[in-house]
Amino acid sequence: MTIREQVLDIIERNGDRTFLVDAITGRQITYKEFHRLACALAGELRGRGLRRGDRLGVMFPNCCELAVLYFAAMYSGVTIVPINPNLSASDVRFIVSSCGPRFVITTTALQGRVASAGAATIAMVAAQEQASMPGLSIEKIDLTALVERTDFLPLEGAAESDLLVIVYTSGTTARPKLLAHRVGSMFRNARAFAEKQGIDQSSRFYLTLSMAYMGGFYNLLILPFLHGASVVIDNVFDARSSLNFWDRTNRHRANALWFAPTVMSILMKMDRGRAGEEFCRSSVRHAFVGFAPLPIKLKEDFEARYGVHLIENYGLSETLFVTARSREVDVGTGYVGEALPGIDLRVVGDDGSPVPAATYGEIQILSPDLTAGYLDDRGQLAEIDAAEWFSSGDYGYLDEHGALFVTGRKKDIIIRGGVNISPAAIEEALLRAGGIADAAVVSIPHELYGEDIVAVLKLEPGVEMEAILDAVMAQAKQDLAAHQQPARYIAIDEFPRTANGKVQKVQLRQLVLGKLQMGSGANLRSRTPDAAKVAD
Repeated sequence: MTIREQVLDIIERNGDRTFLVDAITGRQITYKEFHRLACALAGELRGRGLRRGDRLGVMFPNCCELAVLYFAAMYSGVTIVPINPNLSASDVRFIVSSCGPRFVITTTALQGRVASAGAATIAMVAAQEQASMPGLSIEKIDLTALVERTDFLPLEGAAESDLLVIVYTSGTTARPKLLAHRVGSMFRNARAFAEKQGIDQSSRFYLTLSMAYMGGFYNLLILPFLHGASVVIDNVFDARSSLNFWDRTNRHRANALWFAPTVMSILMKMDRGRAGEEFCRSSVRHAFVGFAPLPIKLKEDFEARYGVHLIENYGLSETLFVTARSREVDVGTGYVGEALPGIDLRVVGDDGSPVPAATYGEIQILSPDLTAGYLDDRGQLAEIDAAEWFSSGDYGYLDEHGALFVTGRKKDIIIRGGVNISPAAIEEALLRAGGIADAAVVSIPHELYGEDIVAVLKLEPGVEMEAILDAVMAQAKQDLAAHQQPARYIAIDEFPRTANGKVQKVQLRQLVLGKLQMGSGANLRSRTPDAAKVAD
């Protein structure tokens, strides 16, 4: 079937079934009503000049309106560019300037932030704004007042090769990467994963991941839609929301959960009652976990307390889902399943040659669902050949049965609370502060966030750490998002380096851990990690 036929078939078969539930108000939206709203909004956007092939920026908090907006964009044949409302102003400017969206749809409250980034904006009034802003005299869209246009045909001319989304993902360079995915690849990949895991119309997901990232947009919206499932949409998870997490999952009868390890850590610490334990044992069918390495102790403790079987899988922003677990019983630390149909895996040594089973090396992936490519400096798509092996940057091995075990990361990435963070971006910001000759950023283990950030500074001659630290922290606060802020600052005389001058991050990390264990007073300053939204 064509993309249009697939979507219309889903609507036809599930028309009166609930698709979305607002976790706060309890409002329910059926597939038929959701489709009508998406068509009405798509027609409105068409009337405002949006055309097939355009790029549409979207900066919105989690809500049902955002889900409608994403599908309206897909129905219009435009490419969605999600922008996390929590990003720094410089990152927002970077996305806008790199992608060149026709315009950005945002809320009335966020419109000023988007406009300051140089983008043309249109505000769409979210449900929670309706009552408080009835007379707002700005250009805005009221979704509840829209009617379908008779001249709009959803997904007219849609092809599998159409770009559905351009996503922002932190890499090993100072600037984040912007990569694109095609609608055909995303549909095919989501179907393959869901069928392996037994997701169907009876599945009800609880969405507390940010819908500005693939976890919230793809895993918890596109995938459930393709299988006639339902989704309870809530605010992005944070420490405060952990207090009523199990109450809402139970009240809305969610039976499929998708955790980041950080969410699990917070729940283990904050949950003082038995309601979650009883609910999980009686009602939860699927408990997926991903987005960051899962510590074995956290896994064991969580499973023992809540009585669920945590389902790990493997995937990357570039590859979408790669594996799905076929075994209920763990066969070893790092087991993430077997390759999905149509996807091949291999492990290679340092020379790039495949290694035998049970031999460690870098994981490479051959997938028809590979990203369409990355955006270059001019906003043009530099395509990637899906017929070539993709180097993951992760280390692991394949056993004799083809099961994949992931044991570590080659990439210089910190994953804090499920968010990929580029050390280079933080280093670049710190070097703009005065008194610093060089800077390097490494991770340390953190019980709650998985990893946390340490900034190691080489100071200019005659400069004392205490004299400049407040200014350095102020610079970081100005230039970096909340999740990028270093937790510790350490001064060091010289960085360990390779023969060609590159900082040896592994050795530096060991030096940092040693300093922290010894509590080296004046050269060490901590900040208190905030309880901001940690599952973005």
